[in-house]
Amino acid sequence: MSLSRIMPARADFDLRTFECPKCNHVEKAVATTDPINSYTLGWFLGELKPPI
Repeated sequence: MSLSRIMPARADFDLRTFECPKCNHVEKAVATTDPINSYTLGWFLGELKPPI
């Protein structure tokens, strides 16, 4: 799969289209334009702790 296009979806989100050149399969996903404001920030501030 390779990223074939990025289009704006709504405020702070993009619609990303991935295509497989071998089988012509297409996947579409909505992604935040600013990854630091995504749900992963909560994951980093949550249970993730450095080793003791």
